[in-house]
Order: sequence, then C-alpha cells, then structure tokens
Amino acid sequence: MSEKTPPVIRPVSITAICSILFAAGIFNIIYTFTGVYAPYGVYYSAVNTIIIVIMFAALSGVWVMEQWGVYLFTLLVIIKCCLDLYSGAFSFWELLLLVPIIVFLSQLRKMN
Repeated sequence: MSEKTPPVIRPVSITAICSILFAAGIFNIIYTFTGVYAPYGVYYSAVNTIIIVIMFAALSGVWVMEQWGVYLFTLLVIIKCCLDLYSGAFSFWELLLLVPIIVFLSQLRKMN
C-alpha cells in the first residue's frame, strides 16, 4: 500500500492570489475575443489563450499546494513574457506576475 501525505492547509495569501489570477485569466480569454490583440499577429491570440489555459492547470496545482504548480506557473510566466516581447505586446503591468511567483515560492517548503 502506498502512504498518502497529509493534506497541507492552504494559506489565505495563496487562496486570494489564485482566485484573482483565475478571474484575471477568464477576463483575459474573453478580452481576447474582442480582437484587441489582432495587431500582434495572427497566432498571438491563440498562443496567448493556450498559455492562459495551461496557467489554470498550474494554478490548480498551487491551489492544492503542489510544488509542480509553482514550477509550471513560473515557467509559463517566463514563456508569456517572452511571447509578448517577441510579438510587441509586452506591457510593464505583466511584471505584476512576479508578485504571485514570490508568494508561491515563499510557501514552497510547505507544499507537497
């Protein structure tokens, strides 16, 4: 039989940040369909949306206090910033994504 690790209690900071990021992601996907990202290229909207959907999976991992969620989220933020820089869609507001990464990494030792 395999032993299960006891569940980790999620801090309020992670709950709040994940909730905000889930809502922002849904808003961003809906906002994509307005055509606002059309100037950045034919495929930018699709790739951006795929990255956001995968970020949802990463945030789900963070939500249940799994370390892989933090690593995947961090990787996706880097990929998204690179995509935005390459496409000319980068905004300094995206640097706010460093705040959740810092909070997630500060809680990494408590995660499974």
